Amino acid sequence: MVLFNSVAAKHWLHHFLMITGLSCVVAGCSVVNERLPDVALIHRYVDNQNGIDGLDNVRRLLFDESRKVLYAVSADDDALAAYRVADDGALTMLDMISGSKAQGMLIGASDMTFSGMNRDIQVVSFYSGAAAQFRLQRDGKLVLLSYLSDRIDAKRVFRQHKPITAAEDRLALLGPYAIAGNADGVSYVAANVSQALVQLTSEDQLRTGQTVRAEQVSALGGAVSVALSGSGRKVAVAGMQANQVAIFDGSDAQSLVLQQTFPIAHQVALTAPMFVAFVPQTEVLLVAQKHGVLVYSPDPQGHYKHSGELRGPEGQSLAAISRLAFDPMGQCMLALSESTGQVYIFSRIQGEQWQFLSLLDAQGAQAPTSAAFILPNKVALSFARSDAINIYTNVCV
Repeated sequence: MVLFNSVAAKHWLHHFLMITGLSCVVAGCSVVNERLPDVALIHRYVDNQNGIDGLDNVRRLLFDESRKVLYAVSADDDALAAYRVADDGALTMLDMISGSKAQGMLIGASDMTFSGMNRDIQVVSFYSGAAAQFRLQRDGKLVLLSYLSDRIDAKRVFRQHKPITAAEDRLALLGPYAIAGNADGVSYVAANVSQALVQLTSEDQLRTGQTVRAEQVSALGGAVSVALSGSGRKVAVAGMQANQVAIFDGSDAQSLVLQQTFPIAHQVALTAPMFVAFVPQTEVLLVAQKHGVLVYSPDPQGHYKHSGELRGPEGQSLAAISRLAFDPMGQCMLALSESTGQVYIFSRIQGEQWQFLSLLDAQGAQAPTSAAFILPNKVALSFARSDAINIYTNVCV
């Protein structure tokens, strides 16, 4: 297999990752403009320094349930890395897997999730056109368990004008950009190039379940984000090119049923929706799109309706939000903008209402891409341009 690591390819991915715009604040919330003085940077780790590797353009961070292991996927190292987390939040390197050890399945690694009772790590990789499942063994080593890929040369996909045929794109995993999974071993992939939502199962090894393509549901055009509700019954997908969001009923693991697409008719328009997230412990959906982060709530029949907008300093819509991250209880939220470098901190007041607290001082770190909470007030953030992870304390107080 020819690994696709050209400068042009990296530039293409970086450009794709940066084209996003969004907004953040819930209607009716009071706004606090003062920066919290006690938010503190307690640790900073840079790629290839002090024994830490795997931080070159990190796209996603995840802590395991114990909060003792941090995982990172790197789009430029083409790697999955694991770090031991000390009580004070300090990191030490456990292992990193890439290249042939990962069977070439981590080229342009873009997202990951936990899936199944064993909490295995599933990674999707943009250029590999792949989903791969890994496990951290007791000896601290990462191993590849299984993978799915049509193994179409990335040069054909991204640099040649000859279209990929449906027969070639059998798995609908070209350009996978996001993945979300649950403890039942079912996960969902938003494939941007294939323009599809792909269901995966992983009882013993990765297998594809149902696949829904944009030809069937037009809202999947340019799929870039997927989210599962707290109950696991709802699956939301953002179609950036379609300017729509699709909601599926995933109650039956054997069958995805389209429940709703929006906007329709005279509903509030969406422009390039880039990220969707269900607020933890609720069915409330947040949609980050070019002109703001919009709030959608289900009515008694389960249909989602626009119910508000998140707003930042001075009540303004937030520009270019690329990711929303929550503490486990859904009481603290960070809104990250990779293109502007801003990190907005919110505290949940009640119900759907969020209060803007402050801007986080990144202290020179650039292009925030992911955030993972160690504790409700302690969080790790990755910065793509700085090839770094910063760990902060007293974030939501």
